[in-house]
Amino acid sequence: MAIIVLAGAMALRQMNVAEDIITIAFGLILGAAAVAAAIAFGVGGRDLARAQLESWRKDLDAG
Repeated sequence: MAIIVLAGAMALRQMNVAEDIITIAFGLILGAAAVAAAIAFGVGGRDLARAQLESWRKDLDAG
């Protein structure tokens, strides 16, 4: 499905039909995917980050 959508967008761009709309839509989709990945990584790594911060805090208190 993604290949068909990408090919359709490329075809519209080649025909100079709605070139700006295609460019903006592609940028928005790519940006949304990046934000989704960042949120998923952040939520998934919350416990690991907490453990690392506690380790750093212990090192600062001991040193």
